[in-house]
Order: sequence, then structure tokens, then C-alpha cells
Amino acid sequence: MKLAFTLAAAAALVAACAHQTTETPATAQRLYVLSCGEAVTPDVSRWSPGVNVGQSWEFSDNCYLIRHAKGWMLWDSGYSDSLAATPDGVVLPNGSRAKMPKTLVSQLAEIGVKPADISYLAFSHSHADHVGNANLFTNATLYIQETEYEAAFGPTPQKFGFNPAVYDKLKGNPVVKLKGDFDVFADGSVTILSTPGHTPGHQSLMVRLQRTGVVILSGDVAHFQSNWDNRRVPGFNFSRDESLASMNRVAAIIVTEKAQLWINHDKAQSLKMLRLPAYYD
Repeated sequence: MKLAFTLAAAAALVAACAHQTTETPATAQRLYVLSCGEAVTPDVSRWSPGVNVGQSWEFSDNCYLIRHAKGWMLWDSGYSDSLAATPDGVVLPNGSRAKMPKTLVSQLAEIGVKPADISYLAFSHSHADHVGNANLFTNATLYIQETEYEAAFGPTPQKFGFNPAVYDKLKGNPVVKLKGDFDVFADGSVTILSTPGHTPGHQSLMVRLQRTGVVILSGDVAHFQSNWDNRRVPGFNFSRDESLASMNRVAAIIVTEKAQLWINHDKAQSLKMLRLPAYYD
């Protein structure tokens, strides 16, 4: 009877370990950070109402390339590569001066990747500093919140600050319209998080890596660290209430997952990051 009990206990332990293994999320192979533009504004208080009035501010603008066993995924595409032809940059309608010192295409080429190699494509949202090169990736499947798709491809995209000319070729792409979070590779390694507020269908990305751990790519949930810390919401966001709810939701996920938050436009943080061809794994 003791032998039978021992064998039963061992079998239960094996079964429990097997169950635990199947439920352990997988990890992406690599995460590359690409420099996809920069901008300087003469008055950052447009992004932080009532704070730093009249203060000049520099913004970073990153894109992220993810290597998974199933293929390449691009998250955000930055400013248009066409800006690289104007070294001094161009002045945007909001008064900022934007530059693209190095094109996205040339950075991808450094590791032998062409736009046609991207199979999975997603943007935090549809503003031109995030979808500026979208039209280069017509071979990819687009993952976008349904509310964002309706705003971007609907009758009044300008109402949301969108410029369809920089992403209109994606109309012909395969599209997966989302209604909330989405496990891109169905293994827990890369998860799109629904974080509306900045735009109707804004989303963030959670990437799970073997050595680096969990990273959340914020999009524009917050534009820089002090706005995140103080839960400041720009007046031009689509919804203040949704923006605050999304920040609080991401904060809770950070605790649960012991995750790092990478704030896309925070230059101080961005300068510390590894750059392609180096990567996180």
C-alpha cells in the first residue's frame, strides 16, 4: 500500500508539473528598439496642463521590432521616413519641430529585415508620429482596436487628429479588429492591451522576454515620466476619464507582472535603452 501511495503521489506531482508547464507563458525571442524620430516643442504645457508653462521640451519617438518564432512584428512606425530629407526638420501644426535623423527602413536593413518581412503590425494609435511609415507594411496583418479603426478609416479622421494619407494603403491589409486585449501569438508572449483615452482605440503592448522580463510599451498612455507619476492628462486627449482609467489599469498590470514601463516619448528614459542592432531578450 505504501508503494502504491508513493507511485500515486509521484504521478500527481508529474501531472501538476506538466499542468504548470503548459500554463507558463512563452517568451518572445528578441525586442529591438529603433529611433523613429524626435521632436522639440517650445511649450510642453500643452501635454502637461498648468505645469511647465513656456518650457521647451524634447520628445523621443521609438518603434519596436519583435522577433517571435512565428515571425516579425512591428509596433509603431514613427514619423515618416520622408522627414529625413529635411535635416533641420519640419514644424508641425502644434508648433513642435520634428526630425527623422535616420530612416526606419535603413535601421531595419541593419539586421537584414525588409518591410515585406513584417507579418504582424500594430500601432499604439493612429497619430502621424506613430503611423508615419504605415504604408510601407502592406504585407502584414494589422491588429487594431475596432474603435480606432472606425475613427481612422471613418468619415471624419481629422476630428481625432489623424491624417489618412500616411496609413491609407493599409485598407488592403488583412485586419484583425479587436475589442479589448489580444494575445497576438496565442502563447502569452506578446499581448495587446486595450488602453483607450488618448485616442478612441489606443492600445499598449506587453512583451514577455526570457532574461529582461515583462516590458510594457506604453504608446501615449503617458508622454513622459512626470505625467505618469502625477496622472496628468493632456487636454487634447479623446477622453480624460478613459485616459486615467487606462493609466491606473497599466499601473496594476505592472505590479502583477513585475513589469517595466517604457514610455515612448520620454527622452531621458529612451537614451538609456539599447538600440538596434543590439536587442533585449
